[in-house]
Amino acid sequence: MNYFFIHRDQIYEQGLSIGFKTFSAGHLLWLLGIAAFCVLTGLFYKSRDERGRDLMRKSCGLLIVILEYLKIIVMGLNGVKILEFVPLHLCSAAGLAVLVYALWPRMKGIGQVFAYAFFPAAILAVVFPSSTMYPWWNFYCLHTFIFHALIIAFFVWLLMAGEIVPSYKGVWTGLLFIAVFSVPIYFIDGAFGVNYMFIGMRSDVGILAAMWDAIVPKYGRPVFALVMGLIMAVVAHVLYGIFALGRKLKNPGKKKKSK
Repeated sequence: MNYFFIHRDQIYEQGLSIGFKTFSAGHLLWLLGIAAFCVLTGLFYKSRDERGRDLMRKSCGLLIVILEYLKIIVMGLNGVKILEFVPLHLCSAAGLAVLVYALWPRMKGIGQVFAYAFFPAAILAVVFPSSTMYPWWNFYCLHTFIFHALIIAFFVWLLMAGEIVPSYKGVWTGLLFIAVFSVPIYFIDGAFGVNYMFIGMRSDVGILAAMWDAIVPKYGRPVFALVMGLIMAVVAHVLYGIFALGRKLKNPGKKKKSK
């Protein structure tokens, strides 16, 4: 049977077991492929002049937005409830931000949000994918990895070229964006029974499901959302340390001022 366009809801309705396991051989190959793609295209981006870089940024932004709305169209044709997939996830906002930054690269504040909100969210989305119920050759599975890989690659390009220099102030810019973005999402999830940003209900993602089971029955959904926020804060600070260490190793003995 051809499962290329089968959706999660249909898989559950039919009781199918056709997915993959996190960190299986296929999953690890995807992660290695994404890492190689980001580094190689980052080196290529760094070697281009401004005209070439501008073309790459705009092409990436346009492709990401096309992929996101193509997914919505496919779901509509499949009869899936579109309410569950309005682009209100953090990575959906990241996709739109890629296009905005590509068109207006002088908006430097977005660069810090990329570093501490969009980039880690996209990394987590491929390391702990929500598409494990799908077979590898499935539209939604392929979309998950390709869509997030492009977001990751876009940030890597700008980082390698020195167009974004993550700062400690940027940590709080990114966390403030997440807080402002997530508050209305929390209430939308509760009002409509959806799961944007994975704070509305139990997720298919193993690690998030385990956290939900440990927290929500005893302490409730608000505490779960706060714990998720604290985790993002820790991740942002760890990333700042990694970025700072990378700059120090690249420029030993030179103190570089963050933008």
